Amino acid sequence: MPSVDEINSHLHTQIPMTRHMGILVTRFSMTDVETTAPLKANINHQQSAFGGSIAALGIVTGFVAIWGNLKAREINAELVIQHSETDFSKPALSDMEARSRTLSDLQIEEFTKTLTQNGRARILVTSDIFSEGKLIASNTGTFVAITEA
Repeated sequence: MPSVDEINSHLHTQIPMTRHMGILVTRFSMTDVETTAPLKANINHQQSAFGGSIAALGIVTGFVAIWGNLKAREINAELVIQHSETDFSKPALSDMEARSRTLSDLQIEEFTKTLTQNGRARILVTSDIFSEGKLIASNTGTFVAITEA
């Protein structure tokens, strides 16, 4: 299983935007992920978090949930976001935390089995984003993995 340090290094090297936004993975397990992002690096003209930053934090959190599972299973695949929707409920007035919703063993097993058999698989991941302990947004992303030829 990849360590939090390994995941953060990968994100900041391979997706430089995550470094600029100050996104950090604070916890990774095979079923869920927790990340943070500071308001200061993501602030807008109204002194709240920029909506695009909130959506990106949700996408990155979902990405890590799947990327980490592929890495732990030693499956080499390209992973991309195919579709993303973010529902905003409140402004973020301080630093943000995001948590992916729990992925069941069955979801992961079906995803990795399809990927191994077909060379391509899709999975939905929803992440909830919080500020000051209050839910501010939820992001649902469809991620696609394609095995390397």
